[in-house]
Amino acid sequence: MRVYGASDVGKVRAINQDAYYLPASDENFAAVADGMGGHLAGEVASAMAIELFAKRMRVARGVPEDALRDALECANMAIYQASMEDVNKRGMGTTFTSVWMGEGEVYLAHIGDSRAYLLRDGEFLQISKDHTLVAELVAQGHLTAQQAKTYPHRNYITRALGVDMNVHPDITRTDWVEDDVWFLCSDGMTNEVEETEIREILLGSGNYQEKIDRLIGLALERGARDNVTGVIVTTEEA
Repeated sequence: MRVYGASDVGKVRAINQDAYYLPASDENFAAVADGMGGHLAGEVASAMAIELFAKRMRVARGVPEDALRDALECANMAIYQASMEDVNKRGMGTTFTSVWMGEGEVYLAHIGDSRAYLLRDGEFLQISKDHTLVAELVAQGHLTAQQAKTYPHRNYITRALGVDMNVHPDITRTDWVEDDVWFLCSDGMTNEVEETEIREILLGSGNYQEKIDRLIGLALERGARDNVTGVIVTTEEA
């Protein structure tokens, strides 16, 4: 497992409320978080989520699904309590998307609208499900995918870490296949760069760090109205 990542504040925001985690040499998980809330609160929420999730996963034992759920529940409660104790952080929360890679298997833990994609045999698929109002409206047939791109409330998130005492992440398992490439990103990336373009860059020339930088650069060229973060997780040997 080798992981590459980068983040940029973008062209409009004053503060980067995104955060990401790249594993140490003996770790097998990576994550992206996109905070939300008032001044500095989103930045606090995403940083807390990344730090507490990683700390919990480092000592986790047993079934990966249980470990991931426990780590997210721990982070959720800490963020929620912090928001209750400080009026300036009231209502803060964060999206969270992580992959854990084991022998022959990968677990995805996800909540919010930061996304996880899988590039396998040239096919680029979104594996995570957006926890947003607009995604629900598309699923119910009330909006088309094209209409969703300009829907006034398209950024309304229905699930996130830290906004409630209870948290309900999606945790799914898939097979680990040689040469798989996972791509985790905040919505600042997908708001500016089309999925077909992400696939093209991932399949193109250069090493993976160069590809991440190219994706960030493309989002910046297009105005980067939000913070932009991307993480590439590969099955390469560290």
